[in-house]
Amino acid sequence: MDADAQKPAVKSASGRYGEVTHIRFSADELVGLKAVAGRDGVTVSEVVRRLVRAEAGHLPVASEALRPAIVDMTDQLRRVGINFNQAVRAMNDGRVAQDEDLEQALIAVGDLVRQFREELKAMTVGSRKARKAKP
Repeated sequence: MDADAQKPAVKSASGRYGEVTHIRFSADELVGLKAVAGRDGVTVSEVVRRLVRAEAGHLPVASEALRPAIVDMTDQLRRVGINFNQAVRAMNDGRVAQDEDLEQALIAVGDLVRQFREELKAMTVGSRKARKAKP
């Protein structure tokens, strides 16, 4: 079997992120960006993405120190979501007295839990360079 056929497909940066843009920086700005990238162990592109995310009001990407706590919170939120789904299902199946207001509240809270969980998951993605550096 061909060795190249066994390699997993690697998406290009444009495939992972979509659009590509080109930006000009002064020499001092580029030195600063490279210093931040080196300190954080990411690419200059990742530093620029993080700055744009912060300016646009998106949640930041978690640092390596925070990542385990955020992964744990994400898992806890998944469990909470499962409990909400079970409660609503019990109401729908007639195992619990039907209360329209309670059902709508449970659905709303479940939706918020899912949304918050997705936001936390987005914070733990990290850069490809950081993922490759892990042993």
